[in-house]
Amino acid sequence: MKYSSIAPVLLVLCAGALASCQKESPPAEAAPDGIPGVSASNARLVLPAVKGNPGVIYFDIINAGDEFVAMRTVEVAAAKQTMMHETITQNGQTTMAEMAPLTLNKGEPVKFEPGGKHVMAMDLDPALKAGDTTEVTVTFAGGDKMSFPATVEAPGGAN
Repeated sequence: MKYSSIAPVLLVLCAGALASCQKESPPAEAAPDGIPGVSASNARLVLPAVKGNPGVIYFDIINAGDEFVAMRTVEVAAAKQTMMHETITQNGQTTMAEMAPLTLNKGEPVKFEPGGKHVMAMDLDPALKAGDTTEVTVTFAGGDKMSFPATVEAPGGAN
């Protein structure tokens, strides 16, 4: 029964300690746009030959930073949905498969290109036309993001 009189005192002391910790916590800051050393170039969105079909995004990306990073997703402002895909050949059959997060090793450029890695862009804005630009946003493991413009090209890849 000695402990029952001490419990309320301990409860008050613990509550006070927790409240003081909350007051000293620094405010959360947003991560900067992009990851130092990671850059993209040659971005283009190729429109589908048949309206309503997906378009495709191609670009080059390189990690010149100090450590590897992993691309988790790619979003396109002019599309409602996107998927990273890779063209693979197994047992003489060529097919597309959804990609897992992609590791970007230091100094090793990665090309998203026809017949290889690419981003499918579904439900495209019907107002898009060759010569326009749209924004592409890559999200990396950890939540950092990097955005860059992509030129819109006519079906087949020519303006």
